[in-house]
Amino acid sequence: MMKELFYGKTAIRFSLKNATKEMSLIRVRVNINGERLTYYLPSDYKIRPKHWDNIVGCAIEDAKRNPDLKGNPRLQMILRNVNKEIEKTTNALIKVLETVKLHDIYATVSLVREELKKELQKEIREKRTFTDFDSFMEYYISLCQNGTILNSKGSRLVSGTIRNYISTRNIVRRFCADRHVKLTLNDMTLDFYNDFVKYMNEASHSRGKYRPNVIGKFVKSIKAVIRYAYDNHYTINEDFKRKEFKAYKENVETVYLTEKELNRLYELSLSESEGCVRDCFIISSYTGLRYSDIARLEQKHLDFEQKLMTIITQKTGTLVVIPMHPKVEAIFRKYGNRPPKAQSNQNTNRVLKRLCRKAGITNFVSVVETEGGIRHEATYEKCDMVTSHTARRSFATNAYRAGIPSLSIMQITGHSTESSFMRYIRVSKEENAIALQKHTFFQILK
Repeated sequence: MMKELFYGKTAIRFSLKNATKEMSLIRVRVNINGERLTYYLPSDYKIRPKHWDNIVGCAIEDAKRNPDLKGNPRLQMILRNVNKEIEKTTNALIKVLETVKLHDIYATVSLVREELKKELQKEIREKRTFTDFDSFMEYYISLCQNGTILNSKGSRLVSGTIRNYISTRNIVRRFCADRHVKLTLNDMTLDFYNDFVKYMNEASHSRGKYRPNVIGKFVKSIKAVIRYAYDNHYTINEDFKRKEFKAYKENVETVYLTEKELNRLYELSLSESEGCVRDCFIISSYTGLRYSDIARLEQKHLDFEQKLMTIITQKTGTLVVIPMHPKVEAIFRKYGNRPPKAQSNQNTNRVLKRLCRKAGITNFVSVVETEGGIRHEATYEKCDMVTSHTARRSFATNAYRAGIPSLSIMQITGHSTESSFMRYIRVSKEENAIALQKHTFFQILK
């Protein structure tokens, strides 16, 4: 005999999947004829547990109970959207269950789940449709820009991430034009992936062939867009989940500047414009700050009494407190106790190569690299390999070589894992061997 089903809003409960983590998915659980149905809201509606009312099963929109809402309209919008999604899912679920009951159909978990997905997907299609991948990516980028799509920590995406999406959109447009195709969301399959990677390995840009890490960034962005489309029921294409649909990453041979090389650069007599580029680089080399943080460094971040620098990094939103190196303090004093004004990253990289050449940092460096899918050995003058990011590697490597514990350096660089930090350390095999010669293991005769 069929069980009588009746579901009102009070019978449908929402809860957090991981209430102990920083961000959690929201789920709804309902008993369907003795079986439990669990359905997760899209990942865009992840929420911090402290913003969740576990008793009522919704986001806390009351500023008296949620102090974080005060003076934070963006959080208000986010939590309002979470509750709207809960309301939408609740109504869709009730509609499905009422339809099942009306047609005298025995409800199972799998049946209700599939009908719920269809009901939610139908609502989305009625709101907006996309004729091709390009138009959906335009939509996705707009959601990133207006703060609808957030990062894993619930913060707005930084400008660099959005620029990566725009670059990816442009290269996919170029691919479509050269291949004479128009891609839909359902066309973004493994066949597309293989053809796209082949195309990128054959294509060229103003500085030569594309390298694996650049191609990998494009693929990573494409996967993020398709995942959003899939999670929000714009497509049923699941190929992006396949292990073959991966973003390749190559360990690139990069350089750092030794203390002696930094001193040579520091002591150069330069024009005002070149001096600003050099001084920003030296600050980064003794603080580990990225160019994006050097460019937004202000007097308020400097504490000359305690000789500390305190700033929340732009990329990761991490608070870092950095001792003020004597060279760094001298540079700030030269500019009237203020940071020098950074130039554009592109111009900075161009000028740095010229300044390092002037400082005699011209020893040859041989590296193995991949271009156009082909690995080969190349030799460069060290000055031609220096960029603004070399400073951050120089800080990490010189601090590590000086014997500062890795965890202490990571407190400054903001790395969350030692493995990611160690990728910044640039100690050659020869330098490692020379250091080991001083170890007692290689000194004691047996």
